[in-house]
Amino acid sequence: MKNDVFLKKFRQTIARYDLLEIPPAAGLGRGDKILVAVSGGPDSVALLYALLEIKDEFNLRLYVAHLNHKLRGRESDQDQKFVKNLASKLNLKFFSKSIDVKKEARKKKLSLEEAARLVRYRYLENLADRIKAQKIAMGHHADDQAETFLMRLLRGAGGSGLSGIPPKRGKIVRPLIEIKKEEIEKFLKQKGLSYRTDSSNLLPNYFRNKIRLLLLPQIKKNFNPKIVDVLNRASNIISLQQQYVEKNCEEILRLVCKSKRKNKIVLDLKRFIHYDISLKREMIRLCVKELVGDRFASLTTSSTELSFDSIERTLSLIQKEKSGRKVKLIGNTWAEVSGENLAIYSRKEKQYNYPISFPGKKNLRSLGMNIKSKIVSRPSLPQKIKSKGEEVAFLDWEKLKGQFRLRSRRPKDKFKPLGMQGTKSIADFLIDMKVPRYERDEVMLLTTKGKIAWILGHRIGDEFKVTDKTKKVLRIELIQKQK
Repeated sequence: MKNDVFLKKFRQTIARYDLLEIPPAAGLGRGDKILVAVSGGPDSVALLYALLEIKDEFNLRLYVAHLNHKLRGRESDQDQKFVKNLASKLNLKFFSKSIDVKKEARKKKLSLEEAARLVRYRYLENLADRIKAQKIAMGHHADDQAETFLMRLLRGAGGSGLSGIPPKRGKIVRPLIEIKKEEIEKFLKQKGLSYRTDSSNLLPNYFRNKIRLLLLPQIKKNFNPKIVDVLNRASNIISLQQQYVEKNCEEILRLVCKSKRKNKIVLDLKRFIHYDISLKREMIRLCVKELVGDRFASLTTSSTELSFDSIERTLSLIQKEKSGRKVKLIGNTWAEVSGENLAIYSRKEKQYNYPISFPGKKNLRSLGMNIKSKIVSRPSLPQKIKSKGEEVAFLDWEKLKGQFRLRSRRPKDKFKPLGMQGTKSIADFLIDMKVPRYERDEVMLLTTKGKIAWILGHRIGDEFKVTDKTKKVLRIELIQKQK
């Protein structure tokens, strides 16, 4: 058949990158549940029909998802209607959602391209989780790979960026990634399949469009007609090299890492500085990748990607020993030098304010800690309690009347620290205690009747201390959890 070449390459890509689960035999066992992202354009329509061709062979369960970005008015609505009718015609379950991307872009201060990409990935990942799909199939192809390579090259990307669009990452699979645009269009024409054309793709007003419409045609015409193949090969070579570097760097990182929490990784600078600069860069990148998680794959556009410059600024802080200074790496993720430590952390934007009761054990998963507490009699404790409230706090139970709350610190918070005269702002207290800047925003407070009884892990309030007159003592133990 005429379509054999296209489907042969499609199957080869699936096998080469292990994109789909292969049942033990045709008709036996359940294959993957796949959420197919269908915009209505030629690439996603070809992807859907190609998956239908191998559906029985792999025992696939296919579902269609469409996101209406609301960027082209009536045209966007017609795209959505087209995909809905296509899914109905093929007897496939259809999911769709409309999101005002312009509004999202303004809200998050992103370009339209960036906002559209982020909401699309978020929608697909959330939907896949909801319907328990093992895979999300997307229609990126070889020409997309070539465009991405050039875009990142022109922006000064390193090995990670030039590795390009991965065939597989997490739940996302891209079975068309080694198939060229002209081959996709030929497949659609031979099968007599209709599709939608996105008019915005025909205008050279976005960076990617300029690459596609202006730069690549000139390179094909004047330098190399096989430039798409060449750039794909280069991207693949760099990707394999990058995988090797990452694997080795992960082993080194385990030696350099001092501590790891949900939103923070602390590296030992004494060890870190002895490695080659290329490995230092890669260690920083891997730390960011771990903190950002699944979002790292989609943060690949100009204003949100982890830039070479931000990593270089971090290395400059280390070289100049600028303790207490920080560099923004990506999104809300920062690097900060503090003494002999390099902390890479994501600043928490959420302000916590929980009601909490005592005694008992509390698992505060979102804060990465446990709290164990019990009430003990004063005579059962030593005459002089040495703890000031670091990992264990001893508080006069009778003075703790009222509702307890566990909350984030606020700019104007003040308290009277144990053993000190007068009140002090929490911020000044933490600075005096030489708490690194990257840890100050994470500090949690235990309050009662609006008064600060304990800065967790640091100091109790003087008015709640245990005295000779104390009868009952609330003993609270803080257990920090590693990620």
